[in-house]
Amino acid sequence: MITWDAEALAELERLGGSIHQDSEPPLDAEGEAQERERVARYLELLDALAADEAARSEARLARAVLRSLHPIEDYGIYESAYRVLGTFEPEVLERALVAELPAWIAERGVHDSIATALSTVLRSEGGAQRLAAGAGAWDAKQRVAVREAAAEWAREDEAFEELVLALGGALPPSGTDPIPEDWPEDWRRAVLAFRESGRVDVAWPDERNFSSNFERVLAIMELGHGRRWRDVPDLLNPLLVRRRKEIPAFARALADLPAARRSRILAAVERARPASAAVLREQLAAL
Repeated sequence: MITWDAEALAELERLGGSIHQDSEPPLDAEGEAQERERVARYLELLDALAADEAARSEARLARAVLRSLHPIEDYGIYESAYRVLGTFEPEVLERALVAELPAWIAERGVHDSIATALSTVLRSEGGAQRLAAGAGAWDAKQRVAVREAAAEWAREDEAFEELVLALGGALPPSGTDPIPEDWPEDWRRAVLAFRESGRVDVAWPDERNFSSNFERVLAIMELGHGRRWRDVPDLLNPLLVRRRKEIPAFARALADLPAARRSRILAAVERARPASAAVLREQLAAL
Protein backbone atom coordinates (compact mmCIF):
# COMPACT_ATOMS: atom_id res chain seq x y z
CA MET A 1 0.00 0.00 0.00
CA ILE A 2 1.44 3.36 -1.03
CA THR A 3 1.40 6.14 1.52
CA TRP A 4 0.18 9.23 -0.30
CA ASP A 5 2.50 11.68 1.38
CA ALA A 6 4.13 14.76 -0.15
CA GLU A 7 7.03 12.71 -1.47
CA ALA A 8 4.80 10.27 -3.35
CA LEU A 9 2.70 13.06 -4.85
CA ALA A 10 5.82 14.97 -5.93
CA GLU A 11 7.10 11.79 -7.59
CA LEU A 12 3.80 11.39 -9.45
CA GLU A 13 4.00 14.94 -10.77
CA ARG A 14 7.67 14.60 -11.76
CA LEU A 15 7.22 11.30 -13.56
CA GLY A 16 4.23 12.59 -15.51
CA GLY A 17 6.41 15.34 -16.92
CA SER A 18 9.45 13.17 -17.69
CA ILE A 19 8.13 11.44 -20.82
CA HIS A 20 10.79 11.59 -23.52
CA GLN A 21 9.75 13.68 -26.51
CA ASP A 22 10.41 12.88 -30.17
CA SER A 23 11.72 16.42 -30.58
CA GLU A 24 14.48 15.75 -28.04
CA PRO A 25 17.82 14.05 -28.85
CA PRO A 26 17.41 10.27 -29.25
CA LEU A 27 18.03 8.14 -26.18
CA ASP A 28 20.77 5.56 -26.02
CA ALA A 29 20.06 2.05 -24.73
CA GLU A 30 20.55 3.09 -21.10
CA GLY A 31 18.33 6.14 -21.54
CA GLU A 32 15.59 4.03 -23.10
CA ALA A 33 15.74 1.62 -20.19
CA GLN A 34 15.45 4.49 -17.72
CA GLU A 35 12.53 5.88 -19.70
CA ARG A 36 10.70 2.55 -19.50
CA GLU A 37 11.31 2.48 -15.76
CA ARG A 38 9.93 5.99 -15.31
CA VAL A 39 6.80 5.21 -17.31
CA ALA A 40 6.30 1.92 -15.46
CA ARG A 41 6.59 3.69 -12.11
CA TYR A 42 4.16 6.42 -13.19
CA LEU A 43 1.61 3.81 -14.23
CA GLU A 44 2.23 1.86 -11.02
CA LEU A 45 1.38 4.93 -8.94
CA LEU A 46 -1.76 5.57 -10.96
CA ASP A 47 -2.86 1.94 -10.67
CA ALA A 48 -2.32 2.08 -6.92
CA LEU A 49 -4.42 5.19 -6.69
CA ALA A 50 -7.19 3.59 -8.75
CA ALA A 51 -7.22 0.64 -6.36
CA ASP A 52 -7.30 2.80 -3.23
CA GLU A 53 -10.98 3.56 -2.63
CA ALA A 54 -10.32 5.86 0.31
CA ALA A 55 -7.76 7.88 -1.64
CA ARG A 56 -10.25 8.64 -4.39
CA SER A 57 -12.32 10.71 -1.99
CA GLU A 58 -9.46 13.16 -1.38
CA ALA A 59 -9.27 16.27 -3.54
CA ARG A 60 -5.54 16.66 -2.84
CA LEU A 61 -4.90 13.38 -4.66
CA ALA A 62 -7.03 14.38 -7.63
CA ARG A 63 -5.04 17.62 -7.70
CA ALA A 64 -1.81 15.61 -7.76
CA VAL A 65 -3.00 13.62 -10.78
CA LEU A 66 -3.92 16.87 -12.53
CA ARG A 67 -0.44 18.26 -11.82
CA SER A 68 1.07 15.09 -13.27
CA LEU A 69 -0.36 16.12 -16.64
CA HIS A 70 2.13 18.34 -18.44
CA PRO A 71 1.94 20.32 -21.71
CA ILE A 72 3.80 17.65 -23.65
CA GLU A 73 3.07 14.84 -26.07
CA ASP A 74 2.19 11.90 -23.84
CA TYR A 75 2.00 9.21 -26.59
CA GLY A 76 -1.08 7.73 -24.90
CA ILE A 77 0.46 7.36 -21.46
CA TYR A 78 -1.90 9.90 -19.91
CA GLU A 79 -4.88 7.70 -20.75
CA SER A 80 -4.24 5.96 -17.44
CA ALA A 81 -4.34 9.31 -15.63
CA TYR A 82 -7.63 10.24 -17.29
CA ARG A 83 -9.05 6.85 -16.32
CA VAL A 84 -8.06 7.37 -12.69
CA LEU A 85 -9.53 10.87 -12.64
CA GLY A 86 -12.80 9.37 -13.81
CA THR A 87 -12.92 7.17 -10.71
CA PHE A 88 -12.91 10.10 -8.26
CA GLU A 89 -16.21 11.16 -6.77
CA PRO A 90 -17.55 13.89 -9.11
CA GLU A 91 -17.59 16.63 -6.49
CA VAL A 92 -14.02 15.74 -5.49
CA LEU A 93 -12.76 16.04 -9.06
CA GLU A 94 -14.66 19.31 -9.50
CA ARG A 95 -13.07 20.77 -6.37
CA ALA A 96 -9.66 19.68 -7.59
CA LEU A 97 -10.18 21.29 -10.99
CA VAL A 98 -11.41 24.54 -9.45
CA ALA A 99 -8.30 24.59 -7.27
CA GLU A 100 -5.77 23.64 -9.95
CA LEU A 101 -7.04 24.87 -13.31
CA PRO A 102 -6.13 28.59 -13.11
CA ALA A 103 -2.60 27.87 -11.85
CA TRP A 104 -2.10 25.07 -14.39
CA ILE A 105 -3.01 27.38 -17.27
CA ALA A 106 -0.93 30.26 -15.89
CA GLU A 107 2.15 28.08 -15.47
CA ARG A 108 1.80 25.68 -18.40
CA GLY A 109 -0.42 27.33 -20.97
CA VAL A 110 -3.43 26.14 -22.96
CA HIS A 111 -2.87 22.47 -23.73
CA ASP A 112 -4.96 19.42 -24.60
CA SER A 113 -3.64 17.38 -21.67
CA ILE A 114 -5.52 19.45 -19.09
CA ALA A 115 -8.44 20.00 -21.46
CA THR A 116 -9.01 16.24 -21.70
CA ALA A 117 -9.12 16.01 -17.90
CA LEU A 118 -11.54 18.93 -17.73
CA SER A 119 -13.83 17.44 -20.35
CA THR A 120 -14.61 14.57 -17.95
CA VAL A 121 -16.57 17.01 -15.81
CA LEU A 122 -18.01 19.04 -18.68
CA ARG A 123 -19.63 15.96 -20.16
CA SER A 124 -21.57 15.33 -16.96
CA GLU A 125 -24.94 17.01 -16.60
CA GLY A 126 -24.54 20.44 -15.04
CA GLY A 127 -20.75 20.09 -14.88
CA ALA A 128 -20.02 23.47 -16.46
CA GLN A 129 -22.36 25.27 -14.08
CA ARG A 130 -20.85 23.55 -11.04
CA LEU A 131 -17.34 24.51 -12.14
CA ALA A 132 -18.45 28.09 -12.77
CA ALA A 133 -20.03 28.20 -9.30
CA GLY A 134 -16.77 27.06 -7.75
CA ALA A 135 -14.91 29.66 -9.79
CA GLY A 136 -16.16 32.33 -7.40
CA ALA A 137 -12.84 31.85 -5.64
CA TRP A 138 -10.94 32.91 -8.76
CA ASP A 139 -9.88 36.50 -9.26
CA ALA A 140 -10.78 38.38 -12.44
CA LYS A 141 -7.51 37.51 -14.18
CA GLN A 142 -7.89 33.81 -13.45
CA ARG A 143 -11.49 33.80 -14.63
CA VAL A 144 -10.55 35.44 -17.93
CA ALA A 145 -7.64 33.02 -18.43
CA VAL A 146 -9.83 29.96 -17.94
CA ARG A 147 -12.60 31.41 -20.12
CA GLU A 148 -10.16 32.16 -22.93
CA ALA A 149 -8.68 28.67 -22.65
CA ALA A 150 -12.17 27.15 -22.79
CA ALA A 151 -12.94 29.23 -25.89
CA GLU A 152 -9.77 27.88 -27.51
CA TRP A 153 -10.69 24.28 -26.66
CA ALA A 154 -14.23 24.89 -27.91
CA ARG A 155 -12.80 25.19 -31.42
CA GLU A 156 -12.42 21.41 -31.38
CA ASP A 157 -14.92 20.24 -28.77
CA GLU A 158 -18.40 21.65 -28.23
CA ALA A 159 -18.40 20.42 -24.62
CA PHE A 160 -16.38 23.53 -23.72
CA GLU A 161 -18.96 25.94 -25.13
CA GLU A 162 -21.14 25.60 -22.05
CA LEU A 163 -18.20 26.51 -19.81
CA VAL A 164 -17.45 29.60 -21.90
CA LEU A 165 -21.02 30.75 -21.40
CA ALA A 166 -21.07 29.82 -17.70
CA LEU A 167 -17.98 31.98 -17.16
CA GLY A 168 -19.64 34.98 -18.78
CA GLY A 169 -18.23 34.59 -22.28
CA ALA A 170 -20.03 34.64 -25.61
CA LEU A 171 -19.91 32.33 -28.59
CA PRO A 172 -19.62 33.48 -32.19
CA PRO A 173 -22.80 32.99 -34.24
CA SER A 174 -23.14 29.54 -35.73
CA GLY A 175 -26.16 29.90 -37.98
CA THR A 176 -26.90 27.84 -41.05
CA ASP A 177 -27.13 29.94 -44.18
CA PRO A 178 -29.56 28.92 -46.91
CA ILE A 179 -28.02 27.61 -50.11
CA PRO A 180 -28.44 30.29 -52.80
CA GLU A 181 -31.15 29.29 -55.25
CA ASP A 182 -29.02 30.16 -58.28
CA TRP A 183 -26.17 27.83 -57.34
CA PRO A 184 -25.31 24.99 -59.75
CA GLU A 185 -26.63 21.61 -58.75
CA ASP A 186 -23.18 20.17 -58.07
CA TRP A 187 -22.47 23.03 -55.64
CA ARG A 188 -25.75 22.32 -53.83
CA ARG A 189 -24.94 18.60 -53.60
CA ALA A 190 -21.53 19.43 -52.17
CA VAL A 191 -23.04 21.65 -49.45
CA LEU A 192 -25.67 19.08 -48.50
CA ALA A 193 -23.09 16.29 -48.31
CA PHE A 194 -20.80 18.46 -46.19
CA ARG A 195 -23.57 19.38 -43.77
CA GLU A 196 -24.80 15.81 -43.50
CA SER A 197 -21.52 13.95 -43.04
CA GLY A 198 -18.61 16.38 -43.17
CA ARG A 199 -17.57 15.10 -46.60
CA VAL A 200 -15.26 17.50 -48.42
CA ASP A 201 -14.37 15.38 -51.45
CA VAL A 202 -17.56 16.34 -53.31
CA ALA A 203 -16.41 19.97 -53.27
CA TRP A 204 -13.24 18.96 -55.15
CA PRO A 205 -14.49 16.74 -57.99
CA ASP A 206 -11.88 17.70 -60.61
CA GLU A 207 -8.38 16.51 -59.70
CA ARG A 208 -7.03 17.01 -63.22
CA ASN A 209 -7.91 20.70 -63.35
CA PHE A 210 -7.48 21.44 -59.69
CA SER A 211 -7.97 25.20 -59.86
CA SER A 212 -11.41 24.69 -61.42
CA ASN A 213 -12.58 23.70 -57.94
CA PHE A 214 -11.55 26.95 -56.26
CA GLU A 215 -14.67 29.00 -56.96
CA ARG A 216 -16.94 26.25 -55.63
CA VAL A 217 -14.88 25.61 -52.50
CA LEU A 218 -14.57 29.30 -51.64
CA ALA A 219 -18.30 29.80 -52.03
CA ILE A 220 -19.06 26.86 -49.74
CA MET A 221 -16.58 28.09 -47.12
CA GLU A 222 -18.29 31.46 -47.06
CA LEU A 223 -21.62 30.02 -45.96
CA GLY A 224 -22.55 29.40 -42.32
CA HIS A 225 -22.95 25.66 -41.77
CA GLY A 226 -24.39 25.53 -38.26
CA ARG A 227 -23.08 22.60 -36.23
CA ARG A 228 -20.47 21.94 -38.95
CA TRP A 229 -18.62 25.20 -38.28
CA ARG A 230 -15.66 23.30 -36.82
CA ASP A 231 -15.34 21.35 -40.06
CA VAL A 232 -15.12 24.30 -42.46
CA PRO A 233 -11.28 24.26 -42.49
CA ASP A 234 -11.46 20.60 -43.55
CA LEU A 235 -12.52 21.89 -46.96
CA LEU A 236 -8.89 22.96 -47.33
CA ASN A 237 -7.52 19.47 -46.65
CA PRO A 238 -7.10 18.38 -50.29
CA LEU A 239 -5.12 21.55 -50.81
CA LEU A 240 -3.02 21.44 -47.64
CA VAL A 241 -2.39 17.70 -47.65
CA ARG A 242 -2.10 16.57 -51.27
CA ARG A 243 -1.69 19.64 -53.46
CA ARG A 244 0.37 22.14 -51.50
CA LYS A 245 1.90 23.52 -54.71
CA GLU A 246 -1.58 24.85 -55.53
CA ILE A 247 -1.81 26.95 -52.35
CA PRO A 248 -0.48 30.19 -53.96
CA ALA A 249 -3.05 29.88 -56.76
CA PHE A 250 -5.82 29.32 -54.22
CA ALA A 251 -4.62 32.37 -52.29
CA ARG A 252 -4.82 34.43 -55.49
CA ALA A 253 -8.39 33.26 -56.03
CA LEU A 254 -9.17 34.24 -52.44
CA ALA A 255 -7.50 37.62 -52.91
CA ASP A 256 -9.61 38.29 -56.03
CA LEU A 257 -12.83 38.07 -54.02
CA PRO A 258 -14.50 41.22 -52.67
CA ALA A 259 -13.11 42.14 -49.26
CA ALA A 260 -16.33 41.22 -47.42
CA ARG A 261 -16.38 37.70 -48.87
CA ARG A 262 -12.69 37.20 -48.22
CA SER A 263 -13.13 38.32 -44.59
CA ARG A 264 -16.01 35.89 -44.00
CA ILE A 265 -13.96 32.97 -45.33
CA LEU A 266 -10.90 33.86 -43.29
CA ALA A 267 -13.03 34.34 -40.17
CA ALA A 268 -14.63 30.91 -40.61
CA VAL A 269 -11.22 29.25 -40.90
CA GLU A 270 -9.75 31.32 -38.06
CA ARG A 271 -12.55 30.42 -35.70
CA ALA A 272 -12.05 26.68 -36.03
CA ARG A 273 -8.37 26.34 -36.99
CA PRO A 274 -6.10 29.37 -36.54
CA ALA A 275 -3.06 27.56 -37.95
CA SER A 276 -4.78 27.05 -41.31
CA ALA A 277 -5.92 30.67 -41.33
CA ALA A 278 -2.32 31.72 -40.71
CA VAL A 279 -1.22 29.79 -43.80
CA LEU A 280 -3.80 31.63 -45.92
CA ARG A 281 -2.88 35.02 -44.47
CA GLU A 282 0.81 34.42 -45.15
CA GLN A 283 0.03 33.49 -48.73
CA LEU A 284 -2.13 36.57 -49.16
CA ALA A 285 0.62 38.77 -47.75
CA ALA A 286 3.09 37.31 -50.23
CA LEU A 287 1.00 38.23 -53.29
